[in-house]
Amino acid sequence: MNNKILCVDDEEAILKGFQLNLRKDFELHLASNGAEGLEVFDREKGFALVLSDMRMPEMNGATMLSEIKKRDPEVVTVLLTGHTDFESAIAAVNEGNVFRMLSKPCPPDTLIKVLRSGLEQHDLIKSKRILLDKTLRGAVDALAQSLSTAKPLFFGRAQRVQRLSNELAEMMQVPNSWRVDVASVFSQLGYISLPESVSEDVYHKRDLPHEVKKLVKQVPIDTQNLIKKIPGLEEVEEILQKIDVQHRFEKDNGSGVRTLASILRVSLDFDFYEELGHDRSVIVQTLKSRANDYDPVITDSLSNLLVVAERTFHLEEVAVKNLEVGMRLAQELRLDDGFLVASCGADVDRQLLKVIRNYNSCYAESPFPSKLQVTVPIAH
Repeated sequence: MNNKILCVDDEEAILKGFQLNLRKDFELHLASNGAEGLEVFDREKGFALVLSDMRMPEMNGATMLSEIKKRDPEVVTVLLTGHTDFESAIAAVNEGNVFRMLSKPCPPDTLIKVLRSGLEQHDLIKSKRILLDKTLRGAVDALAQSLSTAKPLFFGRAQRVQRLSNELAEMMQVPNSWRVDVASVFSQLGYISLPESVSEDVYHKRDLPHEVKKLVKQVPIDTQNLIKKIPGLEEVEEILQKIDVQHRFEKDNGSGVRTLASILRVSLDFDFYEELGHDRSVIVQTLKSRANDYDPVITDSLSNLLVVAERTFHLEEVAVKNLEVGMRLAQELRLDDGFLVASCGADVDRQLLKVIRNYNSCYAESPFPSKLQVTVPIAH
């Protein structure tokens, strides 16, 4: 269990008391005001719990703990308060920024008991997140594999958008970015129910008959119904609901959901325009020019990300039989009769190699073109 604790108080005598009573049981770090507390938190990293006095000059404890929760939503926070600060402290507790509130002066035995409970809470939160991450990703990967076989066009988009969204979230240091990873797959999963005869028209957003438009309108509802059956995906559902909300009308509340929804929107629209054949730099400039629709911070990050990508991948032409895990398709993989097997941008993984092997075993000669363009990571 992580027992790293930050204690913040502007009274030197109280800090010395913390050090005397807590250092044997916990990995203790001290700060004498709110600003210093944030500085220590950012510098030392990895804290499980932050204990703070409420009344401090310039920045009170509730404000500091609120800022810390924005930096790390999993950290547990405890607030020490006197009677005069009681109403403000209660507000902090109700806003969800504080795990426990203690009255000053607090007996050492009581304080140690609360701190241990806080560390157990942090361990529980972290364990739940790891379990959620592993089990959820496994389930979503299984769903994605079914999408790859039934609807390779939409699976290709899901892979590309998932990859781009993850890289943007990582660059922007959005907490719990697994949510956009999962949302990227679910953004395309509902299309699995579309008849194959209309899939390409829907994918390329061509003019559609009235009956097909009705089917497309049903896709988000089908996706929502699917998500509701899986516990722990409430924020993923919220991300998908917020994709079409214009950036200027809603700001993030600190959970990261609004930001992740904006990242997913940028990624989806970037992919759509690139599929139409537009140059990447032109797409980025177009998205940047529409600041009311797209978060400028995200489009700036996208521009920087694409510059890095150009330096880390190069284009090669290889025989289909020589495809390897780690490569990425730079063109569609189709059978000789035109049937789509894998979309441009799809990652070459063991599942795709298995599909190719299965097709080859069913034909006297390979049904695939002899050569295929792929992108390969540049070795360093």
